[in-house]
Amino acid sequence: MLLTSPSPDVEPIDFTKVEAVVGDAIQRRSTTGLRLLGHGEVSLVLAWPSTDSAAALKRVPPFRDAIRARQYVKACERFFDVLNTADIAIWPTTLHTIVRDDGRVVVYHRQPIADVSQLGTYVLRSTEAVDDHPLLLAIADATVRVCAPTIGFDVQMANWLWDGTTAAQIDFTSPFLLVDARNELVYDSQVFLEEYPFVVRRYLKRELTAIVQRFTTPEGALGDLVANLLKEDLVNWVDPAISTFNRRLGLHLQRAEVQKMFEADAKLFPIVLRLKKGQRWWLTGTGRRYEQLLPEKSTYEK
Repeated sequence: MLLTSPSPDVEPIDFTKVEAVVGDAIQRRSTTGLRLLGHGEVSLVLAWPSTDSAAALKRVPPFRDAIRARQYVKACERFFDVLNTADIAIWPTTLHTIVRDDGRVVVYHRQPIADVSQLGTYVLRSTEAVDDHPLLLAIADATVRVCAPTIGFDVQMANWLWDGTTAAQIDFTSPFLLVDARNELVYDSQVFLEEYPFVVRRYLKRELTAIVQRFTTPEGALGDLVANLLKEDLVNWVDPAISTFNRRLGLHLQRAEVQKMFEADAKLFPIVLRLKKGQRWWLTGTGRRYEQLLPEKSTYEK
């Protein structure tokens, strides 16, 4: 059952069929037959259909009911409003919700397939490392306009498209919006925690909430961006990025601190993926259903 209709200017997609294909891939533990455009630590990006692809799709693990799914969709819509108010370009994105036969509700993000040469990481990889590159300046200015005590902004290079004049944000599957107490997301995070063994969920919730809190300040968000440059083997851009952000915004980013941030994430996220795989093994081995299509490796593993 389709709850949200596609925009009339794009070709309709049967998301019930998409969910069936993805569900089959999850059961097979294989992406054979799918065309993947990339993946982060939370979700994979799927080209649909696999031949003559018309769209990039990102799937959120199923919510228990339509109320929780709507809560998540409203959080995404609120984050779009935050970016619009901050005058930040948004890559065209629509959200589509289906109710499965088992009552679970799945949300898909649909976007046009981007030109990979405009992805922030590729732009830097093909450009001489210099201070005050216009993309770095655009990201710095965007970050300071968005970050707030209850609003986090994941500004890593892989989340931006750059056409030479405009930086457009492209990733919205995990809107970092916190309640006033800053200890919970404004939507039900259980849908993501169910990917892990029960005994570690409380610990992981604390760890992941701390990471979200990191993104609520320009220094934390941009420090994470620089740490991700190390992950992306863009080491030559680390010092120019630090210099640019410090000078532009009056920050005090230090390479040693960024290095520690990278090393902590490089330890955490491969463990997180192994925990997911362990939970998948346990559930499928006891005749139950695991709900996420997992990559073979973390983005921190070469």
